[in-house]
Amino acid sequence: MSLKPRLLLAGGDTDPQMVRLLKRAALHGIPVHSLLTGQSGSPRLHWDIRQNRLLDDGEGVQVSAAFIRQDVFAYLKSNDVQDNALAREWFVTVSGWLLSSPDITVCNRRFLACGGVNKPHVLRLALELGFNVADTYISNDIPAMDQLHDSGDWIVKPVTGGSYCTVLDKHEGQGNNILSYPQIVQRRLEQPEMRIFRIGHEWFGFRVVSDALDYRSSAATRMAVVAPPGDLVEKLAKLSDHLGLTFAAADFKTDAVSGELQFLEINTNPMFAGFDQVAAGALSDALLRHLGVLP
Repeated sequence: MSLKPRLLLAGGDTDPQMVRLLKRAALHGIPVHSLLTGQSGSPRLHWDIRQNRLLDDGEGVQVSAAFIRQDVFAYLKSNDVQDNALAREWFVTVSGWLLSSPDITVCNRRFLACGGVNKPHVLRLALELGFNVADTYISNDIPAMDQLHDSGDWIVKPVTGGSYCTVLDKHEGQGNNILSYPQIVQRRLEQPEMRIFRIGHEWFGFRVVSDALDYRSSAATRMAVVAPPGDLVEKLAKLSDHLGLTFAAADFKTDAVSGELQFLEINTNPMFAGFDQVAAGALSDALLRHLGVLP
């Protein structure tokens, strides 16, 4: 009898995505090797570059597939920048070994060495692929941003992500007329929202309704499984193929005038635990299938 493939899970031990995958893997009887950091401490890791052999507490790590996420939850809990730096060191180390091990199945292998997605670039790509994209500016020009503010409702968010979007306010008392760094300034869109996941060749849609500008900030957010529109799936397949993504989630929001969904962004390692609960484990199981550890 052949042994079942072994799955490596690497990231933070309080990351809901990791917790969810651990539970689903256990449900299906899939052996898991965990390289998790956080409340349980840190693994004792030793990687021989020449032999490309990774040891965890003196034991060779032998897996057929891996799922890796940089831990953001330790930093969110402690607000200590050291936790963020440590998470990055662990992510670069383990992803480096995975990139050096082409026989191990991972999500987004071609993209893994690229780091984060460039959000302004992706907005431009989305336009070129025919998506509806709300009027958007990348700017640190205070007079130009204030002029936009006076012309209607706009939101602002970081070009690198990692923070909630907020309403664009007027900038008072800034004599040099420039901000220290550019921001994404985008025409405000409305509810409902849609999130579409790509997992290998499978697609999953969710309708999202929230009382907050950014649904991630509200405990009252409601999600429901829906069929993803075929035209959006077709365009997302082209966009994700172009970027080298086999696991991703794209977010859309509604234009108040036209009623059409507008492309916001694509996430290269999206949070999925809450959506997976709504979908009764369908996302986790699709991930396990995509990684080749579940039939």
